[in-house]
Amino acid sequence: MTRQTMLDAARRLPRSPIYGIGVLPSGDGFVDYEIGWEDLERDVAWAHEQLVAAGVTERDHVLITTPNHENPWLSPVVRALRLIGATYTPAETYNWDVTRFLSVLERLPITVVIGLGGDTLDSIRAQQPDLTAVFDKVRLIWARPEAHAELVAANVDALLLALVGPALGLATPDAPGILRINGAEWTVQETDGGLLVSATAARRARIANFPAGLSGRLARDGDTILLEP
Repeated sequence: MTRQTMLDAARRLPRSPIYGIGVLPSGDGFVDYEIGWEDLERDVAWAHEQLVAAGVTERDHVLITTPNHENPWLSPVVRALRLIGATYTPAETYNWDVTRFLSVLERLPITVVIGLGGDTLDSIRAQQPDLTAVFDKVRLIWARPEAHAELVAANVDALLLALVGPALGLATPDAPGILRINGAEWTVQETDGGLLVSATAARRARIANFPAGLSGRLARDGDTILLEP
C-alpha cells in the first residue's frame, strides 16, 4: 500500500453532505450555518484569484496566522496556496505564540505573511520595536485591521485583511486599504447601525442581514464589493 492508493481509497468513501459548519458570534450567543462543498470550491477559486493577482507564486514561503475556528474564512486561502504551489507555515494569532512566529520569520525565507493580528504585532513590538527591520524580507503582508493600522503608521507596507461577518475581505497591492469581497457570494448593505452582510442565493446557508463588525464606504467593481473601512 502506498500513500497514493490510500488517497484513492479515501476518495471512494462516502463524504459528508456538507463541507462543515461555520460559527458566527452574535450578541451573547452564536449562529451556526452550513458550508456546502460547492461553496468551498467557489471560495477557494476566489481566494486563488486574489492571491495570484497580488503576486503570490510557487516560489513564495508563506507564514499564515489563523486559529482553527477561522476555518470558514481562511481554509480557502490555505487551499489556494496549495493550488499555487507555495510553501506555507502556520502559526496562531495569540500573543503567546509570538516566539514561534518570530522564529519562523527569522529562520525561514518567508516572503508573504497572511493574517497578522494585533496581539501578535503588539508582542513583536515588545521584543523588537523596529517593525521595518522585522519585516524587511517580507514582500507581501495581509494584516487584520488593528495590525494593518499599526504597520501603516510604522511605514511598513501592508494589505488589509478582515473577517466581514461571514465573508472574507482581502485587499490587493494597488489598493492596500480597500477590502475586496466576493459579490457573487455575499451582499453588503449600509445602514445607520453599520454594515450588514447577507448570503446570495448561490450559497447553502441562508444568512440575512448579519452585522459585519466593520463600518465603511461601499463601492462595486463588477462582481467584487469594495469596502473602505
